[in-house]
Amino acid sequence: MNFKSILKNHTELEESIENIIQYGQEIIADLPYREKKTAKEKRMLLEALLIRACALWERFIEKELILSVCLDTNKLIKEIGLPERAKLNTKLIKAILFSDHYRDFHNVERSIGFFKKIIEDTYNPFTLLTKTQKQKLDFNYKMRNYLSHYSDFSQRKLYNDYNRLYDYKKFMEPGNFLLKNNGKHFEDLINNFNLMSARMRQKFK
Repeated sequence: MNFKSILKNHTELEESIENIIQYGQEIIADLPYREKKTAKEKRMLLEALLIRACALWERFIEKELILSVCLDTNKLIKEIGLPERAKLNTKLIKAILFSDHYRDFHNVERSIGFFKKIIEDTYNPFTLLTKTQKQKLDFNYKMRNYLSHYSDFSQRKLYNDYNRLYDYKKFMEPGNFLLKNNGKHFEDLINNFNLMSARMRQKFK
């Protein structure tokens, strides 16, 4: 296993995120060659793009986790109690981590804590994420969770971050937030996925 597969994983994510940003910008800007969207349609489309970006991030993280562990399997072998000389490849690692257990990466700090248990420090790209990047990712998932459930609990969690991070005193639907200031929030939050990828990629130079 070399870094080639890992770097390909990063490239695929970053290209997909760039496409989402470009499409979002075109929706917001009402470009002449695109059919005009109402404000309601724009809000709904931006919400859908946010959910898609989160899904792409989760797929990226699953691959990154498997490939990073494969570079040195010692921690995983010790964590699950396998014989020290056990030989693991990507298929076996994926089976061990995901075949009998549903894992999500919505809670940033909990996920990073789990990764530290099974990825050797030398190859753990998650340790490079900045506080701001993790904070934005956490906010993305609070918005995503609200859009997925529309529960009172998820609404309170999202409102708390509106107030704490942006000093907004009233709750607003995610589409309104993402469209605000000509899509500034949308671009900032979606681009954070690429900033995290670029930061993590430094581990494999």
